[in-house]
Amino acid sequence: MGEGLLRRSVQASAVALGAAIVLMPSPVDSHAVAPRPVPPPSVPRQVDPLAAHVLERMPSLEVEAASELASAVRRESESVGLDPVLVLAVIGVESGWEPSAVSVRGARGLMQLRPLALQTEEREAGLPPGDVHDPVHNVRMGVRYLARMVALFQDVDLALVAYNSGPTRTLSSLVAVEDIPESMWSYARKVRREERRIRTQLLRTGVIVANAAG
Repeated sequence: MGEGLLRRSVQASAVALGAAIVLMPSPVDSHAVAPRPVPPPSVPRQVDPLAAHVLERMPSLEVEAASELASAVRRESESVGLDPVLVLAVIGVESGWEPSAVSVRGARGLMQLRPLALQTEEREAGLPPGDVHDPVHNVRMGVRYLARMVALFQDVDLALVAYNSGPTRTLSSLVAVEDIPESMWSYARKVRREERRIRTQLLRTGVIVANAAG
């Protein structure tokens, strides 16, 4: 009898302890506000590599103006089958990205256009005379003039020589000695070095700019 009573007493104590545990208040306030879900990390906006290069070379420009100029480089280059990186290199060598640049021979603007070249391209494009020192207008006409040299000489390096020295002088050298003097080739090599530098810089940032010329 004593053992039976002891067993029932232990069982009753266990039941009571279990009930007490169930009825104990939760350490967490039942009225606490659930934490807000953490939003996913924002995806960074893709930056146009050409616009980034323009901003680097012309830091005084607003972002919108740099994007507009970069778009002009890309659009005009692709429309005539030129590599936009080549055009960036020509601008860097010709004017150092200074829109107000004027050479001793009267070439002006980013791509250092002479008055006759500018007027010819404006006429061929059906455009009224524009401001040669306006970056976008200068690039539009300069790219067209460079493309004209490529079409004439059927070689990009020769076209660069003609762009710098003039097509008449370049043709005269080819006819007279069937070669181009080293002093004239040096410009084309300088532009090509700048082109490689820019492309390497873009590749280092994980961006590949397609060669529009194939």
